[in-house]
Amino acid sequence: MSKRITQQHIADALQLSRNTVSKALNNEEGLKEETRVRIVKQAIQMGYTKFPPGLLESISKLNEHREPTPDPNKSRLIALLSHSDYMGNYYWSQFLSGLNSSLKEAGYTVAMAIVDLDEENELRLPPLFSMQRPAGMITIGSFLQSYYEHLEQTGIPALFVDTFATFNMNELRTDILTMNNSDSVYQMTKSILANGYTSIGFVGDIGSCLSYWERWMGFNRAMEEAKLPMNEVLNITNTLPRHYYYKEQLRDALRENQERPQVYICANDAVAIELVHLLREEGKRVPEDILVTGFDNSGELSLLQPSMPTVDVPKREMGLRAAELLKWRIDHPDRPKEFVRVATRVIGLNNLM
Repeated sequence: MSKRITQQHIADALQLSRNTVSKALNNEEGLKEETRVRIVKQAIQMGYTKFPPGLLESISKLNEHREPTPDPNKSRLIALLSHSDYMGNYYWSQFLSGLNSSLKEAGYTVAMAIVDLDEENELRLPPLFSMQRPAGMITIGSFLQSYYEHLEQTGIPALFVDTFATFNMNELRTDILTMNNSDSVYQMTKSILANGYTSIGFVGDIGSCLSYWERWMGFNRAMEEAKLPMNEVLNITNTLPRHYYYKEQLRDALRENQERPQVYICANDAVAIELVHLLREEGKRVPEDILVTGFDNSGELSLLQPSMPTVDVPKREMGLRAAELLKWRIDHPDRPKEFVRVATRVIGLNNLM
């Protein structure tokens, strides 16, 4: 007696979820056409017969317009370049979940390549590149401008998730994905000012990447529109390209100047969390004495202070969008490069007053 083929058998064969296979075989919406074709083709090969009316006819028409089958000898490897301190980060784990699921569905394999400081400074590619030339690459985190330029010169289709702080559109030679940085911080700062706060400082490594620089610019724009003079002693910023404010450096910066604002606008949740701990060590109440805001909605910030304003970044969706952009670039290497922003959402402002 022949084995009865189920949707789970097809899902296992393609390494997809049963839900995805079910959508395809029931001709439901919300699935990419190429994925539906691949699932139906596998189902037919395995002897599955429970197709709804019209599905096979529609697949036949789609097949007539499909792109050629990928060359099996062509690399299906995607190199993901990062620094070791990004591993285990909640923000990036959500991003990687979306990225990997989309690339895996398209038949790609993602390989992590950790770039150490010596490799970055000496403009050397990770060993992964000497073993197999990737079909494409994605960077997460921030690198030196010279390293981004070195990656561009390889000719490998690439997507930079964020880039160096001094970037401008005249230098766009590789696709870039980031989020709505400037407008989000501008909106947050403007709302805080509207609630009667006038003494505000910014905290962050504004020279480390474009995102932080844009957040700094959004803060400046809101202060200028409010006609409030910038009190530099209230800001804790650094324009060095490879500088990150960790707890001890923040502690030193706070010791250098004892003047405190009513509000600290932080470049991300990580620095906001460290700052809250240090302010509480000083005996300050947060947010009663000093309000601290973040950016990313990492989850850790809400545990520390549930009412703290931050910017919610759709992390998994960012990963999905990154995969879409890179897949398109691999297929269209000569089309004009693109700078893509993903919308964000300011949250927690209702708790100000």
